[in-house]
Amino acid sequence: MLVLALARVYLGPLNEGIHLKGHTPFFANTRQNDTTSFLSFLSKKNLKDETQMTKTKTKRHDSDTHHKSARRPHTTRTRTRTRTLHGRMKKTQLDETERKKFRPLCSKEHAKTVWLARYYCKEDEEKLEKISMLDSYDDANFLFHIRTKENKEGNHEKKKAKKFILKFHNGVDSMEPNARLLDCHEFAMRWLSRFNICTSSVVHTNSGASRFDWTDSHSSTNNDHNNNNNNNNINDSIEKKNQKTHAVKVLRYVEGTLLIDVVNSLVEKPEEQKAFWCRVGEFVGIISETFLRWNPENPSIEEEAKTLYCTLATRESLWDVRNFEDVRMFLDALKSKGEGLIKDKNAIEQVFEWYEEHVNSIRNDTAKLRLSVIHNDLNESNVLVTASDWEERVNNDSIDVLNDFACIDFGDICISWTVIEIATAMAYCALATPNAPLESCEKMLEGVAMTFTLNEHEIKVLPVLLMSRVATSLVMGLYSHHFKADDTVSDNNEEKDKEEEFQDNTAYLLKSQQTGWNILKAFVQETPEKLATAYAGIFGYI
Repeated sequence: MLVLALARVYLGPLNEGIHLKGHTPFFANTRQNDTTSFLSFLSKKNLKDETQMTKTKTKRHDSDTHHKSARRPHTTRTRTRTRTLHGRMKKTQLDETERKKFRPLCSKEHAKTVWLARYYCKEDEEKLEKISMLDSYDDANFLFHIRTKENKEGNHEKKKAKKFILKFHNGVDSMEPNARLLDCHEFAMRWLSRFNICTSSVVHTNSGASRFDWTDSHSSTNNDHNNNNNNNNINDSIEKKNQKTHAVKVLRYVEGTLLIDVVNSLVEKPEEQKAFWCRVGEFVGIISETFLRWNPENPSIEEEAKTLYCTLATRESLWDVRNFEDVRMFLDALKSKGEGLIKDKNAIEQVFEWYEEHVNSIRNDTAKLRLSVIHNDLNESNVLVTASDWEERVNNDSIDVLNDFACIDFGDICISWTVIEIATAMAYCALATPNAPLESCEKMLEGVAMTFTLNEHEIKVLPVLLMSRVATSLVMGLYSHHFKADDTVSDNNEEKDKEEEFQDNTAYLLKSQQTGWNILKAFVQETPEKLATAYAGIFGYI
């Protein structure tokens, strides 16, 4: 099992399309909405794609010679690589499209019902004070505020506030084979904690399970998932009409200030802001170094770590920038919606072309592009500053990197090129500082270089990978908004009141659109060669 999984990782994701044999297509039994219009768009393109594939088929012998061949026009090459005939998609594309249909439709009332049924303990005299709905891409997250009576001092009761995150996973991530990856999320948190990196942890249910299944028929199920058993069967109700199953778990809330809030507080202090990005870079480097140790070839790690590494090796994700060319399908779908959605077509097409030129030529060479576990989403909302006196520490540049930072949300964790961790963090650094994206990224990289190192080949592709992640964020944010499924929550709309509204994540999905395209253009104008030269100097190669 280990050998096969490692071979899969080193060879990279499979390029063949996914045929949904024995599986109901994601567009079956859905309302007539933008999701079906997207599929209609794909159908109209099939004949053209078939012609393109026929023309290019004779030019390919295998994937290795294809990657080493002379550069071809990116429009033909990308479309034939990422889209297959008769509506079939690669797994990366299929999962991302189905997430719009299988997004959890649950309200605060549903979250409260789950909490009381699975986690409430009268012996602890817990009192639920408040439930807040949090922003989420394709999941549903709720923040629980709880007061617990600790003890009595004289005639006064001493109370302690506690917070938890109740998370409903997307339906795609809750069904096999994706569901087994949730064990990897939980282990990743435990792994970082071993090395004193602050992160969250799972709270077990009253029955001792780390998570359980819930159906959107508005009742929790009895299908617990314990670490001590092999129960990975999804509740039978998933087969019932109009019901979907979602894995649910509770996480301990990590107290802290979001990275974006700290960055925004320093807008009028550009030098302090740059210095802060340097400290963030140090933290990103520490995480990269720590995940490098989670490797089956490391003789000191336990069997569980090796097994979960093999599980993680099977993951194929659109948000893994190794699969950036798969984003082409979603870009074309947006173009079908009309002009004006893609604000800079030239810039994004240039990124696709550079990806072919700079990345594909060495993508299968693990001596040049190392592979490791990566968090893959160290963005401005997934990194926290935990120091209560952070304002003073930031202004004095006295942040303790290991003790004053935390990272959360392991939903995009995967095994990929190690440099993608750095590229992703830099991409969100740029998006968080539209006033100085290029300079901020260089300061972050200076911090990375203090705790981690990249080889010359990784530095060469770093600018293109950074731009690819920015482009992915922009395209998929637009796609998720314009092709998301109808979020109507009840057949009886009269029963829907303000307290039971489902999350409207429109603002969250579109938050980068206003400045993101200008940021992408700024990096494109610099060119990968110029940026790579600057980055190489940071690591002392020049």
